[in-house]
Amino acid sequence: MTQDFGRSSLLAKYQKQLPVLASLSFATVFCLGLLALRAWHYNTSPQRWLVWNLFLAWLPMLGALAAYNLNHWPTRLRWLPILGFAGLWLLFLPNAPYLITDIIHLKQSGRVPLWYDLITLVAFAWTGSFLGLVSLFLMQDLVRRTIGRVTSWLFVVGVLVLNGFGVYFGRFLRWNSWDALFQPTNLMNQLVDGLQNPSDHMQTLAFTGLFTLLFSAVYLMMLSFTHLHLEHEQK
Repeated sequence: MTQDFGRSSLLAKYQKQLPVLASLSFATVFCLGLLALRAWHYNTSPQRWLVWNLFLAWLPMLGALAAYNLNHWPTRLRWLPILGFAGLWLLFLPNAPYLITDIIHLKQSGRVPLWYDLITLVAFAWTGSFLGLVSLFLMQDLVRRTIGRVTSWLFVVGVLVLNGFGVYFGRFLRWNSWDALFQPTNLMNQLVDGLQNPSDHMQTLAFTGLFTLLFSAVYLMMLSFTHLHLEHEQK
């Protein structure tokens, strides 16, 4: 009887995740549809780099979702794969909000209306951002259940700052998440140089600070909506 109750509880948790995954999948399909329509109707290149960036934005979401669900498994060995998926999530998290910076590519392109490309880039940026925000929500909840509420917020602040640095490194210094695995020494040297000479990297600090505040504000707005929804359900 207890085992059946545990299974039904897990099934209920998974069912609650389906609407979130469905909405993110719908947004992804919409983005890909915009690119397909652009390539077909205006006979232009399909902009595969946007597809690749969106794929990378899904990786932290999948990593966070796996870690979050594994935490409900009744075995201590679950922490080994959880730490692995958490590492994957943190490593690839900057790829999600990185799509916001792709708007830098907005310009008139042949017969394609500027407004169409604007909607396309905003759609990709919106989808990527929410993939990152939802994944952060899942990981914060995992930390909160494991260590505590205060620690979970310290965790969020640290992650948001690292995320801001990651986006800067990707957009302006052209590093990517794979370099942390294949070129860790070069990446570490650049980080050490920045820490030793902060006055020479004011643009890095300014961008990271502003981007961290931007993503923090959006994350807090998302949390406020979830709390409002919970309050509505409890009435």
